[in-house]
Amino acid sequence: MSAKWKTALIVVALLAVVGVLNRYVLKMDPTQLAERGVGKDPHAHHHDAEHEEGGEDAEQEHRQLVAPIGPEGAPVTIKVLWRTEGDLEVPLRPLMEDIGADYGEHVRIEFPEPASDEYADLVENVTKGMQSGLVINGEMIKEVPEAPLGMVAFSGSPSFEEWDANDVRLAVEHELMAAGVEFESKVGHNHAGHQHTHDHSGHDHAGHDH
Repeated sequence: MSAKWKTALIVVALLAVVGVLNRYVLKMDPTQLAERGVGKDPHAHHHDAEHEEGGEDAEQEHRQLVAPIGPEGAPVTIKVLWRTEGDLEVPLRPLMEDIGADYGEHVRIEFPEPASDEYADLVENVTKGMQSGLVINGEMIKEVPEAPLGMVAFSGSPSFEEWDANDVRLAVEHELMAAGVEFESKVGHNHAGHQHTHDHSGHDHAGHDH
């Protein structure tokens, strides 16, 4: 077994341990945790008061924060798991808007509400207990050959530098390559071992921050 796949198994095992801790130590599933306030903004009461005072304006702002980006049926779907509205507002929403602008109709980005059944299902069955991060085409761990370990676990928040916008672009582009979709690349690639149909000639990859 290659070192790459051993590392992948270790990462998966760690995610599984988190899920076990959530389920058996806390003895609550994600829905129960949400009901008890785990993962909510510590200033939630203050925010609720502001929503009451702000009325429709506050509700409209929230709807804009969780509004999907991109068309349904796109070859790449990103589910953004968020725990606080503050983290959603900065950095998650702006970062995802940049990704949406980069790939247009090729990417669909959704922001499930933490109290929703969809969010609970993703946490229980896909992320194995991780309550924040990205699920890209049904997976939190994505193959990214340019990464140090050959893959990136999109758990947690970019606020803690666990992953960044460039990692997301690389993951999205490898998904598009695998699907045979023509697109304009926004990042440089290590193409060894990968067959793809789009042409990078004439593309300027400089000036993109990692």
